[in-house]
Amino acid sequence: MPVGQEAKEKEAVEEQTPDPQALIRDMREIQSDAAQLSEIEELEYSQTMRLVESMKVIQASVGTAISIRPMSLGEPLNHVKQAIIGADAVIIGLDADGKPFSKPLSDLKPVDIINVVHEWAPKLRVKIVERKKGAEERLYLVEKILREFKEGTTAIKDSRKQFYDSVESDLVKDSLDKE
Repeated sequence: MPVGQEAKEKEAVEEQTPDPQALIRDMREIQSDAAQLSEIEELEYSQTMRLVESMKVIQASVGTAISIRPMSLGEPLNHVKQAIIGADAVIIGLDADGKPFSKPLSDLKPVDIINVVHEWAPKLRVKIVERKKGAEERLYLVEKILREFKEGTTAIKDSRKQFYDSVESDLVKDSLDKE
């Protein structure tokens, strides 16, 4: 081997040999980053489970199911034919073969849960607004009917009072006349 080529190979080997101090520093940084990643993922998971619990409460109070695009569910559910978020934040739907399935939302990865919430929230708000409007209309009707009944019952009470007052007056008169 020519002398020039040997020198080049020796330099290439030296460039590939890492500095031990740099390697130790890199390993410490990897360990620190890995520990932080683990803490962040644990926190992400616990906060996401709190989010799912809040969804359960809100959806139960509304009492409705919300349809979700299968692609929002992430792997392996992104190939299902149809999916809804039902009571207790359970995903209910038909798989790719048309067979029914159910799966708790909490079984999904946090990123997929966030995707579902992103789609679920505006649809739930529409349902809430619709129910609120219907409830307001019924309340208005009930209040109007109650006013009518109040007027009617007041008129009935007044006519009964007049009747009893006149009957009592006649009885008093009759008893006085007999004396």
